[in-house]
Amino acid sequence: MKKALLTLALCAASAGPALAQHWYGAVDIGTLNMRNTIYADPGSVTVSGGYRFSPNLGAEAGVTAIGDTTFVNNNGSRTARQGDMRFLAVGFLPINPNFEFFGKAGLGLHTARVRGSGAYDGTTGPHTTTNVIVGAGIQLNFNQRFGMRIQYEHLGKAKSSENDSGADISRVSVGGVLNF
Repeated sequence: MKKALLTLALCAASAGPALAQHWYGAVDIGTLNMRNTIYADPGSVTVSGGYRFSPNLGAEAGVTAIGDTTFVNNNGSRTARQGDMRFLAVGFLPINPNFEFFGKAGLGLHTARVRGSGAYDGTTGPHTTTNVIVGAGIQLNFNQRFGMRIQYEHLGKAKSSENDSGADISRVSVGGVLNF
């Protein structure tokens, strides 16, 4: 067991210099899981950029476009339009130059607007909710410039108004990373 831990530590240390201090950009495509709501789970696209201060620590900011989702019944319909802006600290655990784990934590600004027709005629919002975002994932580095990541993020509760009880939102996504 001690040999395995020593080997793991040496691999992480050797991967560090190759991955340290650089800007990166990422595009992730995923789906949201919205609990405690009448709306279906929409898709999403996130464009983000970050800077790695060291092999193990970085900062990332991004914007998420969330697909519209509509609830329909005999009396009318309601369509929710949402978006997210985020500011995160990112911790990396390089296993070797081609594989690493990462974790994220920070703040997200989730904006929602609901438009209704028929019995639900009218517009609610836009309303912005500030949430804590936490997430984790893995990144596969094909070379020093390009990589792919898979991640899970919990985005907190999103509300369309102060009186709304809110939808609990999480996200699973896959994306590409470009190191500069």
